[in-house]
Amino acid sequence: MGRQFAKPARVNAVDAVRVPAPHVEMNVQGIRIELLRKEIKNLHLRVYPPDGRVRISVPRNLPLSSVVEMIEQRIEWIHAQQLRVSGTVRKLEYLDGETHWFRGSPFRLRVIENAGCASVEITEPGTIELRTRQICSGEERRKLLETWYRGQVRLRAAPMFERWTAVLDVEFREWRVRKMSTRWGSCNVRERRIWLSLDLAKKSDECLEYVVVHELVHLLEPGHGPRFVDQMDRAISNWRDLKRKLNTLT
Repeated sequence: MGRQFAKPARVNAVDAVRVPAPHVEMNVQGIRIELLRKEIKNLHLRVYPPDGRVRISVPRNLPLSSVVEMIEQRIEWIHAQQLRVSGTVRKLEYLDGETHWFRGSPFRLRVIENAGCASVEITEPGTIELRTRQICSGEERRKLLETWYRGQVRLRAAPMFERWTAVLDVEFREWRVRKMSTRWGSCNVRERRIWLSLDLAKKSDECLEYVVVHELVHLLEPGHGPRFVDQMDRAISNWRDLKRKLNTLT
């Protein structure tokens, strides 16, 4: 699942466009996008500084539905690029007092060095305490926190997999957690293997559960067509809201 979960297009003004126009504006999931049709073979999607303006150049006769599908598959990437070019993304240094997200809420990172055994835990509401054996680099602190995040995703997702495999009457071979730059999850239908993004540790339980269900449903319906949508509607009625919430960067 590419931090995307594509679904049938929801477009505003462009719905009225009958004949492919060389230059129109469209709105996809709340993002204004400038659409240019050119004599080219491939699509080119760009986000421009300083305000995160989005432009997509597409082959002149490519159907609008295909354009929108591609955009929806890149919504997460678009959001990330808009934050990057606007300068609002702050590079984390894993220092004492920094804000880090966990289960959909901001937490203050408390770093305690020369504290014996290395560990990460919630010591009080809104605080993640990271203890290290000695003074260490930001990279070492990052690895400690990510190891803890990975364990938290496993702990939270395990009962979700158990519940939803029974509800959906589906089986899979295994599931794992890994760093994923452009996806919240993925499903290898042939090998029946599911991957979850490490960054889901930062998201709420309901968002994590949505991704678990999304990937399990792919074992029943590999694509994102009407049958997939129907399965998702029956499993989680508000999955579209959860999708939007999941793709709101924190």
